[in-house]
Amino acid sequence: MSRVGSAACEALSRLGAVLPVDPGALSDGELLDFVSRVEAASRQVEALKLAAAQVVAERSERDDPDSLARRLGFRTAAGVLAGITKSSGREAAKLVKDASDLAQLPAVEAAVLDGRIGREAAAAITGELKKAAGGKLENLQPALGTPVARELETLQAELVELATGAGADEVKARAAEKAAALNVQTVEDQAARAMQERFFWIGPTLDGAARVSGLLPAGHAAVVRGVLDGLSNPKGKKTVTFAPDPDAAPANVRTRGQKAADHLRDVFATAARSAEMPDMGGDHPTVWISTTAAELQSGSGLAFYAGSPEPVPVSEAVQAACAGGIQTVIFGKDGDVLNLGLEVRGFTKRQRRAIALRDGGTCIIPGCDVPAQWCEVHHVTPYQDGGPTDVCNGVLVCFFHHHEIDTGPWSIRMKHGTPEVRYTHGSTDTEWKTAGNGTASRLRAQAPPGE
Repeated sequence: MSRVGSAACEALSRLGAVLPVDPGALSDGELLDFVSRVEAASRQVEALKLAAAQVVAERSERDDPDSLARRLGFRTAAGVLAGITKSSGREAAKLVKDASDLAQLPAVEAAVLDGRIGREAAAAITGELKKAAGGKLENLQPALGTPVARELETLQAELVELATGAGADEVKARAAEKAAALNVQTVEDQAARAMQERFFWIGPTLDGAARVSGLLPAGHAAVVRGVLDGLSNPKGKKTVTFAPDPDAAPANVRTRGQKAADHLRDVFATAARSAEMPDMGGDHPTVWISTTAAELQSGSGLAFYAGSPEPVPVSEAVQAACAGGIQTVIFGKDGDVLNLGLEVRGFTKRQRRAIALRDGGTCIIPGCDVPAQWCEVHHVTPYQDGGPTDVCNGVLVCFFHHHEIDTGPWSIRMKHGTPEVRYTHGSTDTEWKTAGNGTASRLRAQAPPGE
């Protein structure tokens, strides 16, 4: 390693020239200049730390009884650095590791030590190249002058040049793309290992939520991500019949992750309704949720999903009864079944098709693009209030809007067998409008005035 810090004096002097400073008193231009000076000085300091860490590591070889670490009473170089700098052992170990990785990539190391690129960008480069090398950068060290060696030198120069003007995320993505070409066998091994190690797990329900974990191969992840992205960012024509004042209407406050969770549930719910889905005990895959007749009628109380001891609000049972159906089971005081009523099914496939044709191809709420096949059928007049499971009392809504329909700003009513919606929030109260862009909406628009 050559002498380091040639550019550090200049960077630190530029920062020192404006110190001390109150950042809050700076103009926009002065503030941006200050940030630039701080970053330049920070890169130089990181370079000096890496250079020093590498030498400390070299002088602290474990097998050397007279190593620097042992003489200072530490076991490793990371221990020396943590003890001297008062940093965490984890950060000290990472500093030693980053310095060791850089030593295997001279062009990247030089760019870091002279402050052209930062430690984060360098770590992105070394990390992706290490993956391509099967976890060891030493595997990328062919004999000097060979085509592979020249290719590695060219790649380092290209990534360093990119890192001088791009963020670490972009550098990481480009490094991953380029590094894969260096060792195709490693990519194939990674794919085989991912396929072997794949799993998906849903844990027990605790505190009202179940933790989901898993490891998906790239192809599996691409399929799942494609469906969720397609639902979260639809490209088709939107079904919007009117637009409330955007300043008065609350935005969809769901995060991207929350939307993905809702859509994942929709995908499985749709699969459960499919005729191609294998039966489970003679029935399609079914979610069972129980409550009492009184709580179901009042909409207040608790309910329980089968297989989970934790209660949920009875509103979830109300929604399940509305979308799926209901069966009355009367238990005795000792838990024995006294009466098993007939199963009252939810809306049939034929009814769903008719409702979708009437209202259009998406959730009935204006601005919601969840397609009809992912939606649930909602009883406009609630089932527990005697509302019939009939086309004239059903509308298609996505799971999110079905869950929020009783408390949200949207209201739904049926008029002459067709649904209408109204938006009420704060001082905004729209008129009732025919919902959707299906047959009902088109015929209503073509009807003569007053008809």
